[in-house]
Amino acid sequence: MNLLLVAYFYPPCRDTGAHRPAALANWLRRLGHRVTVLTTSAYGTGDAATEQGVVRSADLQRLRARLRGHNRVDALFDADTYSGRPHVLSRIVVPEPLALAWAPFALRDALRANSRERFDCVITSSPPESVHLIGRALQRRGVPWVADLRDGWTFEPIRPEFPTAFQRRLDERLERRWLTAADAVVSVSRPAAADLRARLGLEPELIPNGWDPDLDAEGPGGSSADRLLDPERVSLVYTGRFGSYGRDPTALIRALGVLALEHPEDAVRLELVVAGPLTQDEANLMRRDVAPARIAVAGTLDRTEALALQRAADALLLVASSRRTQLLNFKLFEYIAAGPPILALAAGTEAGRVAEEAGGNAVAADDVDAIVQALRRLVAGELEPADPALRERYSYPGVAERMAAVAQRAISRSMQHS
Repeated sequence: MNLLLVAYFYPPCRDTGAHRPAALANWLRRLGHRVTVLTTSAYGTGDAATEQGVVRSADLQRLRARLRGHNRVDALFDADTYSGRPHVLSRIVVPEPLALAWAPFALRDALRANSRERFDCVITSSPPESVHLIGRALQRRGVPWVADLRDGWTFEPIRPEFPTAFQRRLDERLERRWLTAADAVVSVSRPAAADLRARLGLEPELIPNGWDPDLDAEGPGGSSADRLLDPERVSLVYTGRFGSYGRDPTALIRALGVLALEHPEDAVRLELVVAGPLTQDEANLMRRDVAPARIAVAGTLDRTEALALQRAADALLLVASSRRTQLLNFKLFEYIAAGPPILALAAGTEAGRVAEEAGGNAVAADDVDAIVQALRRLVAGELEPADPALRERYSYPGVAERMAAVAQRAISRSMQHS
């Protein structure tokens, strides 16, 4: 097939949203398909090899970057801190600000590319939700369309709530109009898929995220692990950002304090190592005294070092609040591939379900007493390593095969309707 993959987040952007589109493009090509990626120019460009088949559209965010003396937008993982505050336009523009800043330029480039080579299918991956405008426009020109949702749109949204009822109705109307028009809809988590069935009458395909086997070939790394981990302690490692969308570490830090007071013999053997950017509030939280336990803040590591730290850990920490049941953290699949036991503060979420499927221990992210007991089991060596059998089930070669099958079905469905 000749495929167009439309994704705003794409390397060299290091944000989590770039991983799925990048891995899909790579593994779909290895399956023999031709893949053109349409993305933003806001994050700059990669090297010559990775830019083959990539179209980068103009983006007004670059103007904002230039006003600050930069030639590109920084990803969250390009610094040790981030604000977590949404842009003011996110409360004004429906469905989100990139509908004005990037989507018009991307739509122009998509139409031009399709007129040159005629795509067999277009796959649009959100967020941002405005990518689906491009899928709808190409579909009207006869190109079958797959809408891939990495997060729900109006279901447990990561975007701030619109202040007016008119905006909320318009957002819901766009979601219904665009997604019900698609030839196929893909969701990464069961709760989000169930919502689409109940509200919109859709039958979405469930294709979770995964881990990329190519990452194992990037080099051993390990210097950060040697520097950060105390060999005399049981190391519980968290990589990535917490964020404000259902990953609150407050109860965990409180639990470490309780452990220190009530079970100091366990606390002295435990360390929490956090590698990733923090908000100022999170940084203050990590400075809380939990002695004789230890909290080590590593800051932002490059990808190779972060993966090496995961492999060297005694256990890996996952955080997901049940307020966002659809959360299926990308890092969970990296954790499964890394191998150590997984302590999931994620009961009641899709991430917690998969973590338990992998042999991990899931407790509620806000239950301090349950977290204390889970930490004691960790120190006692009672948590089991991740099930190696899940490595293949949740790997991007398989994800790409499933996405290719969905695209084939979308093409067949479109031909039947034409």
